[in-house]
Amino acid sequence: MNNTFLTKKSPGVVALIEEMEKLRKVENEKYLDMACDLFDMAQESGNEDLRDYSSCSLGDALWQNNRFSEAVYYLTAGLQGLQKTDEYKLICRCYNEMGIIMRNEGHFITSEENFLNSIDVARINQMYLQEAIACGNFAALCEEMGAMQECLEYHYRSLECSQFIEEASIRTPFLVGEYSQLAIAYIVLGGLEDAKKHLDEMNRLNEEVPDPDNDFDVAIANWLYYSRSGDIEAVEKYKADSINAFKQCYDVMVYFDEIEILLQLLLERKDYSIMEEVFKDIDEKLGDYELFNLRLHLERWKIRMYECTGEEAKRDLCSYRYYQYHEKRSLDSKKSFTTTLRLKNELIQQRTKNLFLSAAAETDTLTGLANRAKLNNVIDELFLEALNNGKNLGVEMMDLDFFKQVNDNLGHAKGDSLLAAIGRRLREMVSDKIFIARYGGDEFILYYFDMTDEEIIEIVKRIRDIVEEVRVELNIDKLSVSQGIVNHVPQSANRAWDFLNSADYALYFVKEHGKANARLINGRNDLETKEWRKIF
Repeated sequence: MNNTFLTKKSPGVVALIEEMEKLRKVENEKYLDMACDLFDMAQESGNEDLRDYSSCSLGDALWQNNRFSEAVYYLTAGLQGLQKTDEYKLICRCYNEMGIIMRNEGHFITSEENFLNSIDVARINQMYLQEAIACGNFAALCEEMGAMQECLEYHYRSLECSQFIEEASIRTPFLVGEYSQLAIAYIVLGGLEDAKKHLDEMNRLNEEVPDPDNDFDVAIANWLYYSRSGDIEAVEKYKADSINAFKQCYDVMVYFDEIEILLQLLLERKDYSIMEEVFKDIDEKLGDYELFNLRLHLERWKIRMYECTGEEAKRDLCSYRYYQYHEKRSLDSKKSFTTTLRLKNELIQQRTKNLFLSAAAETDTLTGLANRAKLNNVIDELFLEALNNGKNLGVEMMDLDFFKQVNDNLGHAKGDSLLAAIGRRLREMVSDKIFIARYGGDEFILYYFDMTDEEIIEIVKRIRDIVEEVRVELNIDKLSVSQGIVNHVPQSANRAWDFLNSADYALYFVKEHGKANARLINGRNDLETKEWRKIF
């Protein structure tokens, strides 16, 4: 298969994606292997949509294999580009997974943003299962944050969405889980009557379509309710059911809210030996996974238990572990922040580079630079990129002083040789931050992306030197360059043409004040309000 021509619709890619979906949640290691294959193919293909899709698929596969730090990297890498496509199911899935990871790492604001993004995309595209899942997860976050009314609101929204899920084998077990969470929320609020209504509906649906994945939810909700209502016989039954169901849970992260209720009830009953067994079981299931926020919660429960039992040495050891996990989480948060920031900048640079390369494909035959045809599209896209990411956008307009005299006195062939020579040298300056095009005649436009004034001034000086080198090389008596530049972060009230207009005025100012120089401004008003400090 020639990877150069691969897209998401290529037969081989379609077949691979279909096979991956069959393996997802069934054979997750094979799913990860195939996601890696798709990612490698996409990197070689040069197709940006396929790269974004493969990054998100790989992130999802890493998530399914509990490799969460790596998952965040690839999910972040792909999501921004994937948002512009119609892969709504994968978009919702990735936002939801990012929300869960961020919650378990203690980044609650970021978790909220990701869950709400998943909800919005699902609602707009009438994807009821995806919206129900995201609403349920966001409700759990609200409960952890103590926002109980919002918790109830989003659980009810999840229930509402669930009604539209066509497959009963999916709809009913999902409803069971949501009714269990609503019952628990009402118990926390002291509304036992409302809790009982939801508990009864949960038990009725669970009898209709039993699902082993709901055993822990169902048992723990019943135990919590009857422990508060005082039914001793029911308490003993559901206590045993809860402990047995817990032992069958292999994904600690998914069931951690229920595990915390289990620990709370065991602590209330002073069942310390069972708590020890639960802690041991959780530690074994967590293995080497660095889920620092979950580990902090566990150490907190251990500290509470050892304070009750009076085992000071064990309490102090858990307190030290709590400190260690807190330090590791802080360090991990810093690494995640810097990695994500670096990745974001790399993605921005890659997009601007692709934009420049695409525009440069339509070249001016004389200079070899991009021609005027693509200028407007490039500035519009750069403007949005700079606006959305808070980056500087610089625009320069330059023209050659005394070019008309060159044509008149030395002939148009000499003028063409001059433009071609300057074009060759300017092409060497094009990068992922600098775009250069011939505007027409002896006029050129440069776009600078995410560059400081000082960095741009160095380029301006280099252009001055290039023109002088060409003048000497072609034995032209009189030749110089005038340059007008504007550079600042776009504001919402700006438009792309504001930059072009301001750069043109800055160039006109230089031409009117002696030529052979440059003026860099940060806004149109600078021409009237700030003193001109000549660059050379």
